[in-house]
Amino acid sequence: MRRTFFALWPELSWREQLLGAAQGLIAECGGRALASIDLHVTLCFLGAVDQSNLAGLCERAALLQAPEFELAFEALEYWPRSRVLAATGSQVPEAATGLANALRSSARSLGLHPDEQPLRPHVTLVRAAQTPPRPLGSALALLPPLRLAARRFYLAQSHELEAATATTAQTGRYARLASWPLRAVSR
Repeated sequence: MRRTFFALWPELSWREQLLGAAQGLIAECGGRALASIDLHVTLCFLGAVDQSNLAGLCERAALLQAPEFELAFEALEYWPRSRVLAATGSQVPEAATGLANALRSSARSLGLHPDEQPLRPHVTLVRAAQTPPRPLGSALALLPPLRLAARRFYLAQSHELEAATATTAQTGRYARLASWPLRAVSR
């Protein structure tokens, strides 16, 4: 069984820009900061998937004709219940929601049970935060917002590795198994 999910994987320059903007809050939180290489936006969490279902997931993903879209990350939020620091955005483009729904539908067609929560794009920066960052209310604005152009999506799996951090060697906690392009939209 593999713990799998579909996701967007930002380019290195975007990840570095986000980590630079969040650097102070990441340090204040303590906990387990994610390595730059692991920063992603989950589109559809699948959970434990048997090796035999991976080929079917890939076949169905390859058939999708989803358009490219852009996500705007406008804030850094601390979620006290889950002790997570994340970059978030308030707007979810219709194309992003459509892709997430199509991926869930594809997974269900294979008898899988994907997470059915509505898409809420975020990039987790810290898990198991030891202390909340300075009193920031619910969010700290990212000015200007960081815009992420979604042109590919990935099937990935989690590895149970020692926690990597944003400042240590880039030991990936996630492996990208396959990827597919999103359809370019005429402007």
